[in-house]
Amino acid sequence: MHTALWTLVTLATVVSAEHWIFGGVRPIVTTRLDPVISPNAIGSHVHSIVGASRFQNVYDPADLVQSNCTTIPVQPDKSNYWAPQLYHQDQNTSLFTPIPTSFNIYYLMRPGPMTESIKAFPPGLRMVAGDPNRRSYNASDFAQQAISFVCLDFNADHSNDPDWDERPNFFDHNCPDGMRAQVFFPSCWDGVNLDSPDHTSHMAYPIQNYNGGDCPDSHPVHLVSLFYEMFVSVDQFDFWGNGTWVLANGDTTGYGHHGDFTNGWDVDLLQNAIDNCPNATGNVMDCPPLAAAMNQASADACVLETEIVDEDTGFETPLSALPGCNPLWNGTGLRTECLSDAELPQLIPAQTPLPTNWSEIGCIAEGTDGRALIGASTTSPNLTRAACVAFCESKGFALAGVEFSDECYCDDELRNGATNTTLIWNECTNHCAGNDNEICGGPARLTLLVTSNPPPPPNDTILPDGWSFAGCVSDDPARALTGFSTADDQMTHASCVATCSSHNFTIAGIEFGRECYCGNAFENGAGQALDPASCNVVCAGDALSTCGGSWALSAFQSNATVALQSSASSAAPSTSASLAVSVSTTASQVPSVPISSASPASPVSFSATSTPVSSASSVAGSATPSISASTSQSIATSVPASSSAPSNTTVVLPDGWASIGCRQDDVSGRTLDMDAFTSDNMTIPGCIAHCASLGHPVAGVEYARECYCGSAFVNDGGAVLPDDACDMACSGDTTSICGGPGALFAFQDVNTTAVARRMYRPRGSYKL
Repeated sequence: MHTALWTLVTLATVVSAEHWIFGGVRPIVTTRLDPVISPNAIGSHVHSIVGASRFQNVYDPADLVQSNCTTIPVQPDKSNYWAPQLYHQDQNTSLFTPIPTSFNIYYLMRPGPMTESIKAFPPGLRMVAGDPNRRSYNASDFAQQAISFVCLDFNADHSNDPDWDERPNFFDHNCPDGMRAQVFFPSCWDGVNLDSPDHTSHMAYPIQNYNGGDCPDSHPVHLVSLFYEMFVSVDQFDFWGNGTWVLANGDTTGYGHHGDFTNGWDVDLLQNAIDNCPNATGNVMDCPPLAAAMNQASADACVLETEIVDEDTGFETPLSALPGCNPLWNGTGLRTECLSDAELPQLIPAQTPLPTNWSEIGCIAEGTDGRALIGASTTSPNLTRAACVAFCESKGFALAGVEFSDECYCDDELRNGATNTTLIWNECTNHCAGNDNEICGGPARLTLLVTSNPPPPPNDTILPDGWSFAGCVSDDPARALTGFSTADDQMTHASCVATCSSHNFTIAGIEFGRECYCGNAFENGAGQALDPASCNVVCAGDALSTCGGSWALSAFQSNATVALQSSASSAAPSTSASLAVSVSTTASQVPSVPISSASPASPVSFSATSTPVSSASSVAGSATPSISASTSQSIATSVPASSSAPSNTTVVLPDGWASIGCRQDDVSGRTLDMDAFTSDNMTIPGCIAHCASLGHPVAGVEYARECYCGSAFVNDGGAVLPDDACDMACSGDTTSICGGPGALFAFQDVNTTAVARRMYRPRGSYKL
């Protein structure tokens, strides 16, 4: 696909006013749904849809913004954009094949002579442009002028040939480098209605032109102009005349092309970009608020979370008829009627459900010295996660891993240096060979799956002599066991017990998969018996056992212990791992310690080595990071105490940066979600330098050794906390304070606009 070339060509046709382009955006799904025109129903024709992963047959703004990801590179844009799929009709067989499609999404500032203020789309806005039933053209109608086609030929100059001019319908010849089907949406809003019965009346085109000008009095709110080009690779198919190209609604003329939009933007971010990107002339990176939120890796790895229509859309084999009731029609003569008794297809999950008792851990790295799973393997051009699980289950294995789209591996344990420490989810980018709506690992990356009904554990999980399981018990931010603590990516029941025993403690507790705590008695009111299901996180070093949970300890006692709560359960700890729980608990849960304090529901998790700030690895992403240290160093509770109480009053900050105090984190995800790393040498200047080097204007330190970066407070976080909520000495400077449990000590580049708390705002709070 000539993405670079045709993006440059399109840029040349746009006025030099402020605008940006999301170029070469791939569809997240192609299916027969339209939540604007046909809500809660099967749509009339197939659409190619780009954008957020929670697209479905009904538009719920609050649900859409909770999408895990979007195919738009700026991840806070959780909108959906769609247009009818274009098909090629074979001249001899009349069979229909969908033509590969991608989108260029333009955002343009197009005020008129009155220079009206440009506003972001209000939350909940939906709009359409074009008419699928139109088969003619009225050159004086702005709504019809807004639909057009451009034929691309990068190797010849057709500027004086009217047969190649931009036009409102299909061309009568092929396009050597593809064709653009273009839609320009109305930009004037009535300021009241987010939709209308005909889905158009609440919006209007400007007075002077369809693509710019002043808004009429009836629609006084001038919104940012939305324009998109659906790029279709018609050059990959032969051209034989009228009927070669057919829109999914049966239109052979092109006049019936159209587009739909449902708003899922972080509206504060969009308004910030509108107001503060005067130098943006196409390139998103010239708009600082958007550049800070760019995450192409997440866009590439994004897959649909919801449902699709259970019907063939032609991507496997050509179709004898277009899906739905869409006979070919060019506007002349009678339109063919459809059979009224045709069976309506149903909705099915976009991702093939896993077999009972199986769930997904996430993306992990392959072994460092060989394959992570060596028990059995297979490859298949039709591989899905479920197919791999079925294969491994048939071989009697408890672990399954899919890799590189079509490879399946099985075993009962991770080998050759591999661990179940999850990487950033977007490091697994390969779509499954058998279902493009699923991810099947990546290069040297496994999508790891586990059963909750594994075979008996091996003998090496037996506890040391004199120790026994004491149940699942509660922990507390002040800690139930305060004698000694450590964290390890090879954590098992036996290793934690051995550690505590070697330090002469009689109680051991494991939390959140990889954290080990020791003591001789439960303290701070903790240690109360919990439901065994609360200890649900798989052990970092034993994928078949569970090691505590969120504020929950899997506790063990020696025979000399006398201080355990008598109510603690005596049931054996689980030797099965339920991935759906251990990796994806609810967002409202607060994890055990900020060494892994991001919510387990966070779609991103990665391991950060304990290295100085200057060399710590980091990962940019708009999704919430979940951090787990990859060393066996003791965690924040074992930071050496300073000879005097730590304080930030004397910390020398980098030029241009100022403290904004102790702020709340982890309300419904990370408060600063653009980048993060951990270090046993954490300092405030080091964290700020790291964030500043990546262009992020806000930095925050938490739980002694964690650094977070962002452009604004998100996920309902950022509320001011009392100073004493940030009370933990920095791991690399015990004279300074680096936040606390669920508390960020935050800093801001004062040369940027003030920090805002960005979140979804319900109807009525949008400000004109």
